[in-house]
This record gives sequence, structure tokens and C-alpha cells, in this order.
Amino acid sequence: MLNIAICDDDIQITGSMEMLIQSIAKRNFVDVDIEVFWDGESVVDAVTKGSGFDIIYLDIEMEKENGITAATRIRMYDKNVLIIYVTSYENHMRESFAVHPFQFLVKPVSEGQMEECFKAACEDINNRDFYFRYSFQRMNHKVAVRDILYFESKKRKVYIVTEEEIFELYAKLNEIENSLKDCKVPFLRVHQSYLVNYKHVKGLTYNFVVVDNGKQISISEDRRKLISEQYCSMEDTFYVDV
Repeated sequence: MLNIAICDDDIQITGSMEMLIQSIAKRNFVDVDIEVFWDGESVVDAVTKGSGFDIIYLDIEMEKENGITAATRIRMYDKNVLIIYVTSYENHMRESFAVHPFQFLVKPVSEGQMEECFKAACEDINNRDFYFRYSFQRMNHKVAVRDILYFESKKRKVYIVTEEEIFELYAKLNEIENSLKDCKVPFLRVHQSYLVNYKHVKGLTYNFVVVDNGKQISISEDRRKLISEQYCSMEDTFYVDV
């Protein structure tokens, strides 16, 4: 799930942005939790109190604290959050560079521009290093999520398959699937027994996926339509059965 903040002193704008982002996120199969703020001071307070936002959509011209000084203070606590300026004032663009904004959108922002920016932000977040941590035989282990091709469940064990190695643990695939929602990397539950890293899917047919090591993994009949929709959305293309 992505934690998103919207900060703008125009209530109408925050309302429309929230609905638009929710719609874009749903269309792209991304879970989001959105919090709205109406001045820079309040969003800074939220960050200093431990709110871990992945993206902050931030206006610049606001009364209590403008978006430049707010972002400067946010950067003292969080170097990684993506700050996206959504403003009517292009003249602040040079000034904003000091806080390393991810993008600078000028109002009025079209739905297409907003979606393109959202998808780019998701891609940036997904490319960061995240680790899947687990315990097995009284030892703590971690595997870089980007290296995981898929999880396979067999009886009481789950096998973590990478290009180089296969690891094992005692777990339920449902629990692993839920835990991975917080790491931002998209996984496809193609089968009751398989959870596949989208980044390692080489190809998709109607009834199976092919991952980078060449393995073909069956897609459950009841999941085929959903998987096709999810994959095509992520690829920004269309699925054609020939």
C-alpha cells in the first residue's frame, strides 16, 4: 500500500485530487491510503510525528506555511518521500530544486498528466531495495524482494525462488501475500500455490505465466481474467489471445 498526503489550502482542489488519485490507483491496481492537509505546517507535523508517506502532493502558495519551507523541514526527517509539487506558480520551480522534488505539475493538471506522474512515482518506489525477512531453523534471514522470482507453497512450507537459490520457510502464502503489500513491489497471485513477482514475468498466456528462469506457472481458472487485467494495466498495453 502507498501512503499518500495531499496538501493544498483550497478544499475544493484537495477533494478533487483525492478522488482523482483514488481512481487512478484503482485503475492501476495500487492500494492507497490518502491523508489530506490544508496547510504546510500540518503536513510537516504529521511527518515529524512519524507518518511515513511515500508521496506528498504539495502546493506552494499557502497561508500558514508555504510548500517550499514545508518541504525543507520535511527533508530534515524524511529524505526518501517523493514530493510532487502541484501549483499554479511556475516561477517557484528553480527555488524548489533544493528539496529535490520528484515532479513539478502546473495547475490545471489533466487526468492524463496526473496518471503519468503517479505511475512514474510507483515505478521509482518499486525500484528501491526492499527485503523479505523471515525466520527458519532458529535463524533470521532476508532476501531482496527484487531478486525473488516467485513464492511456491507446498504443504506446510513455502519456497522462495530466485535466479541463484531456493530458500524455504514454514508459512502460509496468504500471510506472505499480505506482508508484501507494504513493500510496494507488485506480486501476482496467479494460483493458490504461487505468488509471482511481476517484475520477473517474461510473458503471459491465457493459462500460464513465464518467469525469467523459464518456468511456466499455471494460472488458476478463476484468476485468469483478473491476472490478465492486472498484468495489462501494469504493462500499459493490451492482452490479446491468439
